[in-house]
Amino acid sequence: MHALGTMYKPLLDILPGASKKIIQISSQHPEDILKRLNQITGPVDTVLLSNGDVWRYFDVRKKIFDHPNLQNKNVFLQTLGYANIKVNDRCWEISYPLFYWTRQQSTVEYVVKTSGLKYGFSCLNNSNNMHRTILGYRLYENNLLSDIIFSQSILDNGHAIIRASQDAKILNLQNFEEYRDLLPIRSQMENIPEGQKFRGYHNRAVPTHPAYTQAYCNIVTESECEEYPYSRNINLPVVTEKSYKPLRAGQIPIMLAARGHIAYFKSLGFEMMEDLMPEGYDQMNVLQKITSIVAIVSKGTEFIEDFYFGHLREIRHNYKLVNSNKVEQLILQNIKDIL
Repeated sequence: MHALGTMYKPLLDILPGASKKIIQISSQHPEDILKRLNQITGPVDTVLLSNGDVWRYFDVRKKIFDHPNLQNKNVFLQTLGYANIKVNDRCWEISYPLFYWTRQQSTVEYVVKTSGLKYGFSCLNNSNNMHRTILGYRLYENNLLSDIIFSQSILDNGHAIIRASQDAKILNLQNFEEYRDLLPIRSQMENIPEGQKFRGYHNRAVPTHPAYTQAYCNIVTESECEEYPYSRNINLPVVTEKSYKPLRAGQIPIMLAARGHIAYFKSLGFEMMEDLMPEGYDQMNVLQKITSIVAIVSKGTEFIEDFYFGHLREIRHNYKLVNSNKVEQLILQNIKDIL
């Protein structure tokens, strides 16, 4: 079977139709997607639009579903979002986190982190995104960067940093130039050659980067939160491997992500330790979440260490769950339920 078909086999097995075709549309603009659909030939009962990214183009979804080559076919738009939606009798939007199936699972019991770690928090931001940049700036502004295993813009070119400066003016980030001049920021515990990418770390059963082994709490900055500028209040739900890393590493997770992110993980059975966050955190906008995260980090290493040792039951539960097959089974069952 083709590699793509192998990765999607658990999903293809439950979708209706005798003849199924996968069309990759990841990160493509709507006009390019429509061109891809023009190429569909031969007898096909079911078409899986393999997205693997946040589905930004909700306003043209109907236009895609109504494409002539998709008429009288079962059509499934796969996303990394939170929801399974039946659009009509032949079209569905489904949540299928492809990377979850390809992760390595650990058979080793969780080992509790030692007391007295130098750093309580960690947060890796190797590629640039505005919400990641604002978080870094706010931590810098509050003199907290030295208290956290932190990286920013390591894989970005100068253009991304210049763009961040332009956006900082729109968001009225005072003295942002001071922070910009620090970029890129490599964590104090980093011992990886300049320019080497970090993404291989998520392919290990247990993440081995110091951000996961030498900190009690990991701040996840998802690929998307809200569409910029944030005043538009358009939610962009997406779950990537970043959100699962602290669960696999046996850490406390703090999620800087779209609204509903924490609720989604709770629906899969994970303990999200919401007593760490202010009430209503999951439904806050991205700028409010950043303010809340900075306030938590400012409480210090001893605070988060005490919180960690007070929540070992939840941490062990998450570690055991992420290394089982229960989440996969639930994700597939949720899809079955809407068919």
